[in-house]
Amino acid sequence: MNDAQRRALLADLKRLGPASEHNSDPVRTFLPLHAHDAALRPETLVVRGERGAGKTALFRFIQAIGDSPARTRVFPNARLENATWVEGFSEGTGHPQALNLEQFGESATPADLRIVWAVHLAGVLGRHTGHWEGFPPGLRAVWEQRANDPAAWVATAKVELAALSSYLDDTERRLGQTRQTVVVAYDYLDRIGVLADPKVREGYTGSLLAMWASYLGRYQWLRSKVFVREDLFDAAKRAFPDASKLEARSVSLAWSREALYRMLIRQMASASEPLLAWTRKAVKIADDADLGPLPPDVLPELGASSQKAFVDRLAGATMGSGARKGFTYRWMLNHLQDAHVRVVPRSLINLVAIAADQALIRGPQATASDQLLHPTELAGALDETSERRVAELKEEHQIVERLSRLRGAVVLLARRQVVKKLDDAGDGEAVFRELVNLGVLSVRADGRIDVPDLYRYGYGIKRKGGVARPK
Repeated sequence: MNDAQRRALLADLKRLGPASEHNSDPVRTFLPLHAHDAALRPETLVVRGERGAGKTALFRFIQAIGDSPARTRVFPNARLENATWVEGFSEGTGHPQALNLEQFGESATPADLRIVWAVHLAGVLGRHTGHWEGFPPGLRAVWEQRANDPAAWVATAKVELAALSSYLDDTERRLGQTRQTVVVAYDYLDRIGVLADPKVREGYTGSLLAMWASYLGRYQWLRSKVFVREDLFDAAKRAFPDASKLEARSVSLAWSREALYRMLIRQMASASEPLLAWTRKAVKIADDADLGPLPPDVLPELGASSQKAFVDRLAGATMGSGARKGFTYRWMLNHLQDAHVRVVPRSLINLVAIAADQALIRGPQATASDQLLHPTELAGALDETSERRVAELKEEHQIVERLSRLRGAVVLLARRQVVKKLDDAGDGEAVFRELVNLGVLSVRADGRIDVPDLYRYGYGIKRKGGVARPK
């Protein structure tokens, strides 16, 4: 591989960054996993996952693949035959804007929020099925003409609640007659309440889950999937009686190390023909007529077609020279995990894409014949990867910004020192516990406090030693 060829491949690798999430074809870039199969079963109501865990990617994949036979083939236990997916809520048009929901939610009761969801559900079903018979005319007019006025929805619906319930029951009956299932999917719930009290977001999520929990025994053909963050799900379980029963109706999208590297292989193999050809030399790639290039079903840690073989070819076997330098395939994920040992796909993609970008800017440092990245380029990409993850987390948990008070400190730190730095008017201990719960801080066995590299770099917190960085 000459310099021009390496640069061309790095340019393709660079494009795996955030922009590709919305510009790529999900049918040819999404990686179906066993966890997704379980999440799509009819009895599963809640699909849980951290920011960047792939909830939205699964949502987009289901929308894009439609009724293709491939959908049933890759999700054999999900029983998706004769099932149509519709958006119950997303960032797209046809749904009330998050800001308007936020403003209403600041003073609304849980009962009001549940009415908002019931009205919108009925409207979405009417629009999807084309059956409006039995839908209260005045309520339909308000829903269509005042799409961003949930207060008007509630005021009108309160005198039409019986008719609204009857309409939903009638929709279930119609679906049963044709043996068609409609799955109403909700995503982007974490966008509600970003500018307001987090309790607003929790209120909408809890009310939505309470509504669908009440429908579980009532409706067979009308189903739902609620894609939600772990912390919002935990808050929702405290919001209404018997909410704890939702645990059995939920699936968590957790990622193993094997799945993370399979995901990266899938992204790279689908990015361009040259990257596909490069990837084939490292691992076995299957060509699926519907889904495009797929990684091996099993990707062991070691061996000819393995996690190590793939990363060795991508960025070299070790992070430098000497006995103390670790294997690259372990280093990458170890430096992307939070304090709960969780890694989300987006962080791994960002690390590789940013490293490729920096290699193009500074000049590629890799010297092995087919190697794309140098270990120092991966190490240098940690800063921006961490900054992006910090920015994502701050959107949802403003309390994370307190970590900026540790800038310049060298971990490991004494607990009392950390609590003092985090404190505002006596809340230091509470903030400390919350950051531990979020996986932003960890408590070592000896009581000292550590900060995972995934967040440490973004806040300029130091650690002795480490891998050499780009000059």
